[in-house]
Amino acid sequence: MKNKTLNTILVAGILLAFVTGAYTLLKPPALKPSPVPAPAPAPVEQAPLAPKPIAGVAPFNADKYVSEPQIRVYLADKGTIETMPLEKYIEGVIAQEMEPDWPIEALAAQAIASRTLTISAIEAGTIKKLRNADVSTAKEELQAFAPQKVNDSVRQAVARTRGEVLLYAGGLVNAIYSSCNGQIGATREESFPKEIPHETPYFKPVVDTCFTDAPDNIKTWTVKIPAAQVAAAIGYRGDPKDIRILEKGPSGRILYIGAGDKKMYGSDFRRAVGYDVLKSTLISEMNYEGGSFTFKGQGWGNGVGLCQWGAHTYANEGWKAQDIIKHYYPGTDIKKLWQ
Repeated sequence: MKNKTLNTILVAGILLAFVTGAYTLLKPPALKPSPVPAPAPAPVEQAPLAPKPIAGVAPFNADKYVSEPQIRVYLADKGTIETMPLEKYIEGVIAQEMEPDWPIEALAAQAIASRTLTISAIEAGTIKKLRNADVSTAKEELQAFAPQKVNDSVRQAVARTRGEVLLYAGGLVNAIYSSCNGQIGATREESFPKEIPHETPYFKPVVDTCFTDAPDNIKTWTVKIPAAQVAAAIGYRGDPKDIRILEKGPSGRILYIGAGDKKMYGSDFRRAVGYDVLKSTLISEMNYEGGSFTFKGQGWGNGVGLCQWGAHTYANEGWKAQDIIKHYYPGTDIKKLWQ
C-alpha cells in the first residue's frame, strides 16, 4: 500500500430574555402589569475570517497555467525523460497512489491533491535541479507512477477535476497525503518539522473515520524493535532503557524521543528505523522489556493532509471529492487553472 489524514463553522446562538409580568392581589389600588421587556437583539453572525497569506510563500501566479502544460517526466525505472501532458501524468500517478478500482470520488480527491503537489514541485524546481525534469516517478522524490494500471475510473476522476488545484490565501498548498492517518491528521511540526520551512495552517489534527474501511493491519499494530537499534537511531550511548517519548504533538504523534542529551524528532526517528518498521509516529504505548522496545500504534504514513482510506470511507458515504479534499486541508479553496 502507498505511504499515502473536518473543520469549524462559526455558529451564533440567539439569546432570548424572558420576563414574566407580575400582578398584585391587593386592592385598592390595582397595580398594572409590569411591562415585558423586548427580547435582546440577536448577535450578528459573522463570516469566517479569510485566511492570512503564509509568510515566505509567494502568491501563486495562475496566469502561467491558462492551458494544460506539457511536462518533462523523469521515469525512474528507465532512467529516461519523457514529455507528456500534465493530466496524462496525473492519471499514472492516481493509478499507483490509490487502487484504480476505488470509488470515483476518492480517486477524484486524490487527483486534486496530486495535481496540486505536482505543480508545487514544478514551481519549486526541486526535481529540475535533481533530474533536469519537471517531475520524477521515484516515490521518494515525488509521487509514484503506473500508467499501465490506468482504467476508466481513473480517467474519469482525473477528467472531472481537470485543472483543479488547492490554494490557501492565494498560495499553492503543499498537498502532501498519506495512506491512513489513524483517524486524526498530523501537523507539520509532527511530520515535516525540517522539510517544510514555512507555516502550514491547513495541516491540522482533523478527525475522520478511516478505520471503517482501512485494513486491520494498519488500523492498530504492534512492533518490537531491538533496543540497540533504537539507541543507534537516536545516537544514544547510555542504557537504552532510559529512552523515552519526550513530547507528543497536537495529534498525539511523537514530537521528540530521546534520553540524556540526545533528543530527536519523531519523524526523523521513524525514518531512521524504517518507514515499514514503524508504520507511523502515532504511538499509544512504548515499553522496554528484555532488550527490546515494543511500540503500539495506529495508522500508516506521515498522517498529513489527505488520508486515502478516509477518502475511501467518505466516498462510500456519498461525499463529493471537493468536500473530501477541503475537509483534509481546512481553509483551502479549489481553483480551476485550465479547461
